[in-house]
Amino acid sequence: MTSDVGDKGDVRKLNKAIGLSLDETVIQAAALALSKPDAVKAWQKARVLVEEFRPIPWFIWRISNYVFGKSGQLNVVPEGMVMGLKKLMFAAASDSIMGSGQPVTNMKLALSTLRSDVIAASSVIHAICRRLATRQHERIWRPILDDALLRAQLGFFVGERRGSFGSGRGMLAGFAGKAGLAVLIASGDLEQARTALDRLAGGENVSTVGQEVYGCDALQVSAMMLSASGCGRDAGFGTVSYASQEQMEILENDEQKAWRAAFTICEKIRTNSESEIDDSLWLLLRYDEKDPRAHLVDMSKLLVRTGTNWSWLV
Repeated sequence: MTSDVGDKGDVRKLNKAIGLSLDETVIQAAALALSKPDAVKAWQKARVLVEEFRPIPWFIWRISNYVFGKSGQLNVVPEGMVMGLKKLMFAAASDSIMGSGQPVTNMKLALSTLRSDVIAASSVIHAICRRLATRQHERIWRPILDDALLRAQLGFFVGERRGSFGSGRGMLAGFAGKAGLAVLIASGDLEQARTALDRLAGGENVSTVGQEVYGCDALQVSAMMLSASGCGRDAGFGTVSYASQEQMEILENDEQKAWRAAFTICEKIRTNSESEIDDSLWLLLRYDEKDPRAHLVDMSKLLVRTGTNWSWLV
């Protein structure tokens, strides 16, 4: 649905934007890992990998940065920005969760149906999926990507109650929980992919497998991908803190803390560890009562049984 074709000027602008964002994220990550030289090396490895992977084209970076670029804000997407994404917008607007549940084939109707954060998040996720489709080892990374899409669907609901955060940021937080692992596997050789799969199937920790097989953690790759995709400083720093397992207090504002909360809630619910979610994280995303929390848990179990219906994002 998207195209990576662009003129040399677009490529230069994208390279500059990605480089600046990744540099800022690496500096933040390195500041948290001063006493851990191996961790600094791993963050640098993740940076290089994502820069080479180039997760999204320039026109989607512009959409994402326009919507998510300012802390606690969601800008409305002009129609001209998404004219190259008609099929994607129609599919999103027709979806029963993020759209109307009825066929939509008119661009103005699609944009009036979809929230701007959902438009931006869908565009980023779709672009990453398309980029992955050009890579090797699909038999190995595709089930991981399917799980990332399931988590994105869960994240939609995780983020919807806090207006300044939104369903779109929730989608990206959920997707990031597994997308980094898919990119790691797609970026390595076949022996690495098979080794990683065997060790993960044996129950080994994802972080350990990533570090020992690829030289960096899958969550570090996810952090760098969000940073490189124009999702804003809050996304990058919130993911860095989550990947580093640092205390919430290191984060600068509640929007960064909301990213951290969304990552945590999506991961814990998906792995049936919801009892480990601190009440403060629920409250950050406006889940003040038990019933909406229980509904998320039930929804996750249903998604695991039935699978996500967001295959149109791929």
